[in-house]
Amino acid sequence: MSPTIRWITRTAILLALTVLFQSLRVLIPVMPADVSQYVVGSLVNLCLILAAVTVGIKGGMVIAVVAPVIAFIQGVTPIPVLVVPIALGNLVLVVTIALLYKRNALPAFAAGAVLKFLALYLGVVKIVLPFFLPADAPEQVRAALSVQFSWPQLVTASIGSIIAAVVLPVLKKAVKEF
Repeated sequence: MSPTIRWITRTAILLALTVLFQSLRVLIPVMPADVSQYVVGSLVNLCLILAAVTVGIKGGMVIAVVAPVIAFIQGVTPIPVLVVPIALGNLVLVVTIALLYKRNALPAFAAGAVLKFLALYLGVVKIVLPFFLPADAPEQVRAALSVQFSWPQLVTASIGSIIAAVVLPVLKKAVKEF
C-alpha cells in the first residue's frame, strides 16, 4: 500500500472514530452532560493524540478542525464562534504531541494537555464569552460555558493521554509500520 493511501486510510479511520465518539451524546441521550463531557471529551482527545502520533500534524489537523464543526452540527456547541477556539485548542494538542512525542511521550502528553487547556481557557473564557456571547444571555449559560472550557479540558486531555499511553504500544505491535 502506498504511503499516501495508508495516511488517508488511517486519518479516515481516526476521523470516523472521533465522529462515533462525539455521537455518543446523541446515541445515549440519557447520559448526563457532566458525564458526557468527560467520557466523550476524553475519547475525542484520545483520537486527536493517536492522530498526532500515527498520521502526523496534517492528519491530526483534519480531525482537530472537523471535530468541533461536527459538535456544532450536533447541537453540542451552542454558538458558532466557539468552533474556532475549540479547533485551535485541538490543533495545539495535536501539534505539541506530534512535535514532542518521539523525544519523550509522557512530557509530550503533559505539555499537550496543559497547552490545550490554556488555549481553550483563553480562547473561550477570556475572548469569546466576553466579546461574542449575547449581552442578554443568562448568567447561568455564561457560568456553565466558563466552567466547561476551563479545568475539565485539562482533565479530559489528561485522560485521553493516559489511554493513548496504553493504546499506542499495542498499536505499534499490531501495525509494524508506524
